[in-house]
Amino acid sequence: MMGANHRPNCGPGPLPRVGPTDEQAQAVGTLLDGVLSDLGIANRVRDARALLAWEEIAGPRLAARARAIRVHRGKLELAVPSGVWRTHLSFSKRQLLQRLNARLGRTVIRDLVFVNAAAERGRADR
Repeated sequence: MMGANHRPNCGPGPLPRVGPTDEQAQAVGTLLDGVLSDLGIANRVRDARALLAWEEIAGPRLAARARAIRVHRGKLELAVPSGVWRTHLSFSKRQLLQRLNARLGRTVIRDLVFVNAAAERGRADR
């Protein structure tokens, strides 16, 4: 007799995940880095990864208030709606930088620069 919580055997269970080993992944990463460098786009790809990583580490609410604009000379520019937000984020700058660079796997961003969102929009309209 089966108890109320007993489920019939539905098969052997999920298949084990098969993927590349760490060594294989590192080899592919090294190869890709070389190709990007040869094409002259390694810095652009690195900067694009930083922009995407900002949204991940900031989360949707903060990323909506501090929008990543660009990376320039190791500085991530963020458009913020007001001086209040600029001040608020300046207190968290060190922690945000650490989380961002940890996500990127190395120090890519050396500073966060907060710019007025209205001024940034005006610059884009030119």
